[in-house]
Amino acid sequence: MNVKLRVLSIGVLFFAGHSVMAQKAKRDTATKTKEIAEVVLVGGVKLDPAQKVGSYSVVSKANFESTPFSTVDEVLNGRVAGLNFSAASGDPGSSNMVIVRGISSLIGTPNPLYVIDGIVIGKGADNAQMMESWNPLASIDPNSIESVNVLKDASSTALYGSRGANGVIIITTKKGKFNQKTRFDFSTETGIQNRAYDKLDLMTGDEYIKYGGILMWNSQAQLGQNFTTLEQATQYYLNTYIPDSEPIKTTRQYTDWTKVVNRNSSIVNTYNFGASGGGENTSFRIGGSYYQNEPEVKSAKFDRISVNAAVDHKASDKLKFGINTNFSNVKRNTYSGGRASANPVTNSIMLSPLRSVYNEDGTFNQEAWPEAPDMTAGFNPASILANTYQKSGINTFLASANMDYQFIENVSFNSLFGTQYQTMRELQSIDKGHPIYTAQTDANNFGMLQDARTNIWDYNWSNSVSYRNIFADKHNVEILGGMEYQNHRYNNFTNYSFFMTDMRPYFQFAREGSVLSYGDDYVWTQIGYFGRINYTLDRKYTVSGQLRRDGNSTLGTKKFGNFWSIGASWNVQNETFAPDLFSTLLLRASYGKLGNIPYADQWGLQYNSYALVGYNSNTGGWGGNSGYGGIDNPGNPLLTWEEAKHLDIGADIGFFKDRLKLTAAYYHKITDKAIDKNLPAVETGGPNSFYDNVGTIDNKGFELTIDATPIQTENFRWTINANGAYSKTILDKYNQTLRQFGSEEPSGEDNAFAALSPGHIFGEYYSVLWAGIAQADDPANGILAGDALYYTNGDKTAVTNKREDASPAWMGKSAFPVYNIGFTNELKYKNLSLSFMISGQFDFYVQNGVHSYTIHDGAFPGRNQINDALYDSWTDAPGAENFNASNPRAIVGNPSTSRLESSRFINKGDHLRLKELRLAYSFGSLFKESSGLKNLTVYLRGTNLLTYVFDKDLDYDPESNSNSWSWLGKGRYWYASPVLRTMSMGIQIGF
Repeated sequence: MNVKLRVLSIGVLFFAGHSVMAQKAKRDTATKTKEIAEVVLVGGVKLDPAQKVGSYSVVSKANFESTPFSTVDEVLNGRVAGLNFSAASGDPGSSNMVIVRGISSLIGTPNPLYVIDGIVIGKGADNAQMMESWNPLASIDPNSIESVNVLKDASSTALYGSRGANGVIIITTKKGKFNQKTRFDFSTETGIQNRAYDKLDLMTGDEYIKYGGILMWNSQAQLGQNFTTLEQATQYYLNTYIPDSEPIKTTRQYTDWTKVVNRNSSIVNTYNFGASGGGENTSFRIGGSYYQNEPEVKSAKFDRISVNAAVDHKASDKLKFGINTNFSNVKRNTYSGGRASANPVTNSIMLSPLRSVYNEDGTFNQEAWPEAPDMTAGFNPASILANTYQKSGINTFLASANMDYQFIENVSFNSLFGTQYQTMRELQSIDKGHPIYTAQTDANNFGMLQDARTNIWDYNWSNSVSYRNIFADKHNVEILGGMEYQNHRYNNFTNYSFFMTDMRPYFQFAREGSVLSYGDDYVWTQIGYFGRINYTLDRKYTVSGQLRRDGNSTLGTKKFGNFWSIGASWNVQNETFAPDLFSTLLLRASYGKLGNIPYADQWGLQYNSYALVGYNSNTGGWGGNSGYGGIDNPGNPLLTWEEAKHLDIGADIGFFKDRLKLTAAYYHKITDKAIDKNLPAVETGGPNSFYDNVGTIDNKGFELTIDATPIQTENFRWTINANGAYSKTILDKYNQTLRQFGSEEPSGEDNAFAALSPGHIFGEYYSVLWAGIAQADDPANGILAGDALYYTNGDKTAVTNKREDASPAWMGKSAFPVYNIGFTNELKYKNLSLSFMISGQFDFYVQNGVHSYTIHDGAFPGRNQINDALYDSWTDAPGAENFNASNPRAIVGNPSTSRLESSRFINKGDHLRLKELRLAYSFGSLFKESSGLKNLTVYLRGTNLLTYVFDKDLDYDPESNSNSWSWLGKGRYWYASPVLRTMSMGIQIGF
């Protein structure tokens, strides 16, 4: 295995695992095959791409070096067929949603399992107490990564057992090389950021006043007024809803709240250093990085310092061992997110431009307007940014140690121990006068302090014995057996007080007796026994079988399950009859059954199989007894594994000495015994739900990857990578005929549009259907021109202007894209290279989670809106008539409730995005003799530069989600920091 994969030091060209197939000299079946190093390590097993059975892809280090992204998963977006990405926030360190080959569970995060240098670190789910969200992957420096392997099917993921049912992403960090002189590398990049896509055009001050007049004109009957001109209505609005204490009412020097809340420019800086080398028996690498990001919102900040080291040693021809370590310290400032009134992003959209930031005496303007409380008293975002904060410090230590000992010929013992230890301290301080929480009943006199300390410790230890041998130069046999133990602990302790007399973050300034505490302690374990047999005949035919038995402490009485996979491949190109047309021709198929526990990697449900009793001493009891006891959780001793049955059929085809390579894969995955809430009859008296195996999920898809080199000369090279995927998920069986999530006034943990029902698309939108605007009066049905109309049901044959009389209907779409594409090009002429990548997602819907604020149809007369409220709303106001509008007549208080949930607020999410553009020049060895530099590369880079959406009404980022801990967050724009565009320049130096 001595042929190296050459990876360009510049550009964004990457190699997929399927695209590095072994090439064969024509008609030579055994002796002249080019051997290419195995690219994936699974539980101590190396997968040879020349005899590939499973489905996996590889992303190389060139994509992670000096990246402006704070987390690994952001870099994968658009680079892997079958992988769908969406961001909960553009604020660095926030959690993301990564879905490989569709949704597989009803609860828990849909994210794949992440493994770093053998350390099983979980699924990147949010585990923050106060931060808007926290992505554990943000503790890893992307610059330290050598490669990322994305495992997709049962054959590839089976050895990771129950935690691999959603796919596995294996991250391998950089190491030194044996017999190499010490090499030093340094790189730095500086970038400027702004919003990648934002069409939320707010009304200016003049537009706001004009809209106020139209609103009054439309609302004459409700207000008991009779205006003869629009000017009269406008003056009435100013007199009634804008207090005279606001100087802007006369000066018209309006406030731009987005400029008040956001920085003039957002800056990201990265600095990376590494030293690597090795002698005959020992190799090493040590590296460090500093990542600094100050995103748009003024209070937000993300600083990360990382140090990583790797040492490998050959003690003898039989004994090898190594260690990998990574430590990072993150200091992060965040703010309240989502629909919270304390969210500065939300407030900057809602607040009236006629409201001043400061009073005449220089103090913050904190009071609510009497007639139009556009802002709750104390919720001036400038004051909140100045007098409240959320600060976090996260320390993460990752370490793995591995040993391989060949104690007899062809038989080896492998041991790998990996651990992750993470400490988080989150601190929130709120000065008096800011009633951010309803419990702050004395907010004018007291502030609030909350201090959360969280410790997370995971470790896994696997041991295996393997036998590998080749008989008669044609029978290649590998047999492996082993066991693995995993232990996961979570400890949290939080103190808080709503009666702080001083803003300093110490509880000695709390009113006596006001400090309260709570804590959580969870632990769960898993033990697994695994075996694998792999047989290859004459480098043509490969059969692979894997068996794993897992036991998990969170399940009921039946804690163990048996899981397996079997696969085969045929390297047709090694046959004597292989057509000359092909340079690679590999056919493969696999089938297997994997186990899954969807909640295992998130904290809170670890003991849900047990009956638990709760007691509250603060609640009055019965018969004069203090306290109240009851069943918190009924438990379910019959709770058992989800079972994912996965079929994968694929082919790898190459032409023209693999200058054109295609990889195709079809998969069909059925998840049986899916876990969700079981709802007993209300007559049982409660509890009202418990977790049970209640559903079946059916997922089908197709993936295609094309790698091509159209031009390759001595000085010029053009390479192309394109990938596309189709995926659709159906909820086949479920214990309820219809389950909806959320309310008409949405919160961050619900989703009123998505629903579950047997036979429907998973998470299909189920909503009252918008029918547009009444164009004329219809006295018989009580409809007036300009009224909001709704279809009475899904057949769309009748309409009503009473939203409550319209029945919800299925919309045939969900928030999960049916199609995903990625398209990468690199053009390299001598030392100059230009590369770009385009990503796209199609056939899905998205929603604005706080739409009732951005266009509220008159519900909140004192709040600002997008300018569509003025230019695209029906009115017959003289001089401002608009009878061909998309939005209904705005009336004070919005009595028609048209601002609430309906398909009016659902958009097509189809889009294309110029994900990355990079222009680089490498000086090569020009300065090698004079300065010792082996590499000097300068480059310009842009990320998320352009976004094209196919729905002209979509005014928010189509890649949004509101959280990553549940599929319910998918496709919801939740007024977090938007996804950012970055324009940067950098330099890479090697010596």
